[in-house]
Amino acid sequence: MAVINPWAALAHGGAGLAELREAVVGEAVRTVRYVALRGEGWPEGHREDRAHEVDVAVELGMESGSALVLSWAMDGVNEGMAIELRNPGDTSASLPGDPVDVSDHVDWEGFLGVSIAGIGIAWHIPNDGCPEMPWAYNFRFANESNVVIALGEADGAGFTYMPDALLVIFDKALAAAYKIPASATSSCG
Repeated sequence: MAVINPWAALAHGGAGLAELREAVVGEAVRTVRYVALRGEGWPEGHREDRAHEVDVAVELGMESGSALVLSWAMDGVNEGMAIELRNPGDTSASLPGDPVDVSDHVDWEGFLGVSIAGIGIAWHIPNDGCPEMPWAYNFRFANESNVVIALGEADGAGFTYMPDALLVIFDKALAAAYKIPASATSSCG
């Protein structure tokens, strides 16, 4: 199991992120699960049209049997995205919620079975005195499509930063338009 701790990723291109890229690029996504709050399903009132709101975590199951898990993480005023690559056979860390298989959702249809070609990262400084943390990951696929997983929630037709919620954005224009004050880039990285 490889845990990429956002609190240790203090600079762009840290060794942990390089290892993550090396392990994931070339892998194809086989399944997708969202972790919802206990007792709630998904979508259960969450946005689900070209951008999905997710309460706790997103798990991308790879064809190799490994799984990439992205979740929000907070430690005092430090806010960022935790990312963990689980090897085949690893037991899953307990996340506070219930996993919901969304692999058959129409928005994931064009991504399943397609290799990940690259990963971009959007960084932010969440509060004064905090180190730079990842707040969004942009997964580029071999078919030239993108999925962005970022901190935030739906706000009308757009999005707003929220450190304890996730967005999965399937539309490139929506992802490019999503910017937060603490970051120099959009959620595309």
